[in-house]
Amino acid sequence: MLKLIKILLKREIKKSYFILFLIIITLFSLVVCSVSYKNYKFSEKETIIIDEKLSEEEYYIQYPNGLYDKYLSNYELYIKESTNKVKLNNLYNDSKLFLFENVYKAQVFLSIISIIIGSVIMLNEYKNGTIKMFLNKGLSRFKIFMSFLICCLILLVILNLFLFFVYTLSLIMVSHSLELFKLKIPTILNDEIVYVNYYLKSFNNYLINMLPIIFIGLFSFYFSIICLNRLMVISVSFFLNVFGIVIFQWLLENKIRFLMYTFLPYLDYTIFNDRLNIILFNMQYGTNLSLCNGNFILMITLLIMFILSAIAFIKRDIN
Repeated sequence: MLKLIKILLKREIKKSYFILFLIIITLFSLVVCSVSYKNYKFSEKETIIIDEKLSEEEYYIQYPNGLYDKYLSNYELYIKESTNKVKLNNLYNDSKLFLFENVYKAQVFLSIISIIIGSVIMLNEYKNGTIKMFLNKGLSRFKIFMSFLICCLILLVILNLFLFFVYTLSLIMVSHSLELFKLKIPTILNDEIVYVNYYLKSFNNYLINMLPIIFIGLFSFYFSIICLNRLMVISVSFFLNVFGIVIFQWLLENKIRFLMYTFLPYLDYTIFNDRLNIILFNMQYGTNLSLCNGNFILMITLLIMFILSAIAFIKRDIN
């Protein structure tokens, strides 16, 4: 199986569409970084107002679609996070290198590429008849399935890491400085203020934000095996990726909360970059969105899709 994975990786990386994706990512990253740096304006310190606890009657007047018990359970977190943010705000040192955080905006662009890769990597094999060739060489269907899955996963990780390091080089180029690697910023760790390396913290956040992009790519991969229709896979995956959060918020307005237990609100982890906003959102709508819940839900969804697609691939007749 390892030999097949190596063969698939070498073949996919050499394909024109993958090289084109690398070029597009490079140009897109350079443009975003250059424009952001050129149009940078000094950021004023954010004013943070800590609201007093609302009574049940006051709460439902302001948030008719929420749940008061959820509000109470989140209020303590709200006070703690607001206090921490005030402390950090007083220590904030404005720097153009904070524009590195625009890499998260560029990262969202990778969702489109991930959908395309996930939807074509196996369907191309059906079209070209190479699946039958692998079977004739004595490889089991499950090993073939796992080889393509691992190859798809590796390609998605490569693209994400490529964007991060290209953006790093772009910022170094436009800033003509290596200060990016030396800059330290204040953060809260175990209720204490500590100074951490900005670049390493950004890389850690980037890896976390990478999870939904990997998810949508693998979702497309599994879905393509189940339905064998490229147009449908790309259309459905793209629709969910773009409008998933919008649909979720719209249904919340109608007090339909069960979707918070689906992957829809977790297709973009950049919403968790500001923890205070997520706490306020949970207080307002009576939800329990969190990174921990998101990781669990995405994993369970991929596991279900894995089982369904593996069964479909193993049981399907291949002519």
